[in-house]
Amino acid sequence: MVEFDAWNFLYPGTWVIFIIIGTPVYTAILGWFLGKPRDMEKALMALTYLIGFIVSMWVGFYILTVLIGVIFPAAM
Repeated sequence: MVEFDAWNFLYPGTWVIFIIIGTPVYTAILGWFLGKPRDMEKALMALTYLIGFIVSMWVGFYILTVLIGVIFPAAM
């Protein structure tokens, strides 16, 4: 029988990043769409910028990781 343990895949750093650090971001996004006065066009533009910024950071870090792997190959 397999025993379920949340700490095997949800490490403390994951909780810190997605809950504690992410709470202001989630609040801002909710405020854009649920706040008054509501301007859906600006809210969607801000959300697009936020997603674009996040995706560009992930892609940049991936490229940097690949370059570091090429420059400094793992010792065997």
